[in-house]
Amino acid sequence: MNNKRFILTGMSLSILLGLSACGGGSSSSDVTTLPVSVTSGPITAFGSIYVNGTEIKTDKARIYIEGKPASESDLRVGMMVDVLKDADGAAAEVRFADDVEAVVLENNIPSGETTGTLNVLGVTVTVDADTVFESRVTGISDISLIAKGNIIEVSGYSTGQGEVTATRIEVIAADLAEYLAAHSDGMEIKGRVNNHDPSAKTFDIGLLTVNYSGAILDDFPEGIRNDMYVEVKSTEGLNSDNQLVASKIEQESKGYEDHHGDEGDEYEISGKVTAVSDTSITVNDEKILMSDDTEFDDDSAEVIEVGMVVKVEARYDSDEQLVAKEIEIKTIKASDKAELKGIIASVTVEDTNIGTITLENGSVIHVDNDTIMKDESMDKDYHFNLTDLSQGNYIEAHAYTNDDGSYTARKIERDEENEMDSKDEMKNGNAEEDSD
Repeated sequence: MNNKRFILTGMSLSILLGLSACGGGSSSSDVTTLPVSVTSGPITAFGSIYVNGTEIKTDKARIYIEGKPASESDLRVGMMVDVLKDADGAAAEVRFADDVEAVVLENNIPSGETTGTLNVLGVTVTVDADTVFESRVTGISDISLIAKGNIIEVSGYSTGQGEVTATRIEVIAADLAEYLAAHSDGMEIKGRVNNHDPSAKTFDIGLLTVNYSGAILDDFPEGIRNDMYVEVKSTEGLNSDNQLVASKIEQESKGYEDHHGDEGDEYEISGKVTAVSDTSITVNDEKILMSDDTEFDDDSAEVIEVGMVVKVEARYDSDEQLVAKEIEIKTIKASDKAELKGIIASVTVEDTNIGTITLENGSVIHVDNDTIMKDESMDKDYHFNLTDLSQGNYIEAHAYTNDDGSYTARKIERDEENEMDSKDEMKNGNAEEDSD
């Protein structure tokens, strides 16, 4: 696995202004006077924050969640964030906005499993082994237990067309009534407008049809148009025609066409490839051109396929188009995947989130800045990293194998041993029952 690091240089004021409009609103901060760079990706650990394999200091950062001021303690592992960095590489602003916060219509994840899909008000949410899960609702202890009618918040790699690969899922209410009691502005879905019918006042986001005949329209001086990126709020849900009844619609910035940079300015992003051509790739709704100078960690553009997770360092050309400098494939081959669990015999820490874990069975697990760190123990330390692990802790690791027989962790969860055993028994019992 290639462990190269992508370093960003200064970025122009124009791209910063574009990003400041993301996430439900712009701020009045004076951060726009600073020379900055931008990185976009999921938070993998804390101790500051870790995004795209880099530790980013947050001591002086302004934090925004859905466009509203927040604190670092409100951030969680798995949240997809835009980080605006100052000239020293520290965070000037950290911005988070979810992709969908709505009712679950269908759960296609087998009992006890951690991969599959959810239908969240018409949005297809893909769940994989790297997805971070939380729940505020008693009794929902894993993703497979999410039920029809539950309200969940999803953050992840979005196509903008009603499909999201979740980096984080949180169950926030048992049903719509409970949710609206605490969120009077309603459920929310983000995506691009398709099949707009101004007469009927409807449009599609992916497979979902939105009816905005009674909605408040915010920031649409020329009306709604196809390909606009919008946030739809709904307090009613679906009508008898299976359309989402919108209560409010806001226009948001999303995608490369909303970002503008001077020639040579750079932008880093990690996410899922949704389109590939001879001259470009699309990552999380961002179109990025490829050139003869683009470097690949496997020395060939031919290995990049739709569905892969990649990390891209791009720069703007004279036409304000993003052109890839380097592309690193982060997807693990199925043959290299490994699941490990057990009691820790020793931990060696080289840096806050870099080091080695040795299990009692002798397995050696390497941890780096890309490793997702999650605490499932009774401590529930939301800002968890390698330094919090010690001998005797019980962990489960999603990892890939190295040539020397060791492993490198993509995700580590600390848990209570009895809880892990209980989950395993439940899973095995279900498997035996299914086989009958």
